[in-house]
Amino acid sequence: MTTVDELMTQAFSVPRDPRSTEYKAGVRAALDYRLNGKKMLAPFRIGTTAADAYFAGTDEGHRIWRNLSTQKQD
Repeated sequence: MTTVDELMTQAFSVPRDPRSTEYKAGVRAALDYRLNGKKMLAPFRIGTTAADAYFAGTDEGHRIWRNLSTQKQD
């Protein structure tokens, strides 16, 4: 089984635009939710740039999981 740490390493160990700590926290939260059922909480006040980055990261986390799920079906 693939772990959250493995997916994070795959996502961020390749050349790409830099991402903030908040963004990466969002990616991790979405992956932890999808893989382990861990409840996602909004750790930043809504309407702040930190919250925006976090939620953008959750979008990527869900996309990583969907891509992984599609690969497993093939």
